[in-house]
Amino acid sequence: MASRPDPIVTPGIRLIVFYKLVKGGLEAAAAAVLAVGPLLGLDEALMRAALALQHHATRAWAVHLSQSLPPLLTPGHLRLAMLALLLDAALTLVEGWSLLRGHWWGPWLVVVASGALLPFEVVHLVRHPRPGRLIVLLVTALIVGYLLWRLRVERRRR
Repeated sequence: MASRPDPIVTPGIRLIVFYKLVKGGLEAAAAAVLAVGPLLGLDEALMRAALALQHHATRAWAVHLSQSLPPLLTPGHLRLAMLALLLDAALTLVEGWSLLRGHWWGPWLVVVASGALLPFEVVHLVRHPRPGRLIVLLVTALIVGYLLWRLRVERRRR
């Protein structure tokens, strides 16, 4: 049985793996909090905090948050958020694992999964500009660009 060659793991790939594994782990932890949160009364605590914020907020962002949060704290919204976080965590962890293990399809998975969302992130950023969204867009674009460059280098090397 022929062994496959050792994967080329560059510092850039290591950084992407680290990012993907941390992001996936945090998303999985957040999904777990949303799953057990209602059992521990966290949804009620969030609702109380949102109502208190409504009475004491003076900054525009805090007022917006205090008005936006209560409708999202329904059991259905919490389950939907938990499911979305869980699915994204699973995909993100598989992306990181596939890069770490050096699977030939790993970079392609990351490029397709992340690159497909870039147009939506640009539209979302234009409609609702926020520094955090800009950072996520730039990081995602850098990851996709770097992996496409690495794939091109690998193809030339063969």
